[in-house]
Amino acid sequence: MPIRSPLRLSLVLFAASIGAPALAQTTDPIGTLTKMQTFDRAQKINVGRTKSGKAVCYFREEGSSHSLDIGIAADGAYVRLETFDERETTPTPPLRLFAGKEITRRQGNDEFSTGEFTVLHAYAGAFDYYVPNPKQDGFAAIAKGDARAFLETVARANTQFLVVQSVAAPKAVNYVAIYSFKPAAIAPLLACAKEKVK
Repeated sequence: MPIRSPLRLSLVLFAASIGAPALAQTTDPIGTLTKMQTFDRAQKINVGRTKSGKAVCYFREEGSSHSLDIGIAADGAYVRLETFDERETTPTPPLRLFAGKEITRRQGNDEFSTGEFTVLHAYAGAFDYYVPNPKQDGFAAIAKGDARAFLETVARANTQFLVVQSVAAPKAVNYVAIYSFKPAAIAPLLACAKEKVK
């Protein structure tokens, strides 16, 4: 299909420059993990196996309604959110991934989310985006490039949010709060992957 407008051309060029995936895929290669051992107790780095039996190194954050794995598999560095929350939006490509701060506004004594985010640190590499369950708000993003750069973006989201956003429709986002993953966890996670992930 021919490109007919400068805006559409600029979106295509932007997508190519950030290496966004062509489609949101439904079956992520990580899946639910089985913990095998602890690699670094101080930084909470674990070794696990995917459903297909591949080794992964990961850091897990859990809340009352979600489980978030931040790790490295043979497919790349990744984040994978499992939640029972109902899906509100699914961003469509081209996509970008970034550490962001939620924008809020005050109305009287109350503060409300605007559904928008200020970019704190953008991930510049390519990544694949997966929606394992179209009814639930979970997602997976798997970096295709530099694992350290991806993990640094996740660490920059500490106490804020990691956001996957549609470039064409900025309010179409999936996001997750990052509570505990910090820069100190990156080196042991990379060391674990070097030793355990083939």
